[in-house]
Amino acid sequence: MSGEELIDAARALEKKLLNFFWRQGVLMGEGEDLVQETYLRLWKYRDRYEPTAGIATFVFMVARQVRIDALRRQTRREKREETWQKERPEVQEPDSWTAEYVRWAVAQLPEQMREVVEFGVFQDLPYEEVGKILDIPVGTVKSRMFNAIRKLKELTDDKRS
Repeated sequence: MSGEELIDAARALEKKLLNFFWRQGVLMGEGEDLVQETYLRLWKYRDRYEPTAGIATFVFMVARQVRIDALRRQTRREKREETWQKERPEVQEPDSWTAEYVRWAVAQLPEQMREVVEFGVFQDLPYEEVGKILDIPVGTVKSRMFNAIRKLKELTDDKRS
């Protein structure tokens, strides 16, 4: 079976893969990311597929490992966040549009959104580069940036009222 045939067979299981990740407690957007990561790993390890095992078996073995790796990354992120929270000085909510206010607003974002804003806005990197740095698809970068901007708008609209 060629690599293309393997990926096509895996795409036929996409809904099952999403359901698998969702039942594992993964959020919808993250589940889609994990499905994409599963496809990438299937391509990378396509030469390890043995036709004696069913294609679904191989796909779900890879998906399971993707989930395990995601949990490991999440645990490391949470430990870094916990350390960061302990070491970060307490910042009071500023009253006006200052650099301090912008820092405060960005700090209110979830980590995944903060990272995208950091690289895409503050570092002025193109979305493709942000995706490479964060090891996520460009579409995910765009989605996270959209949601981050929407959240920042909500935070700043609340301040203007």
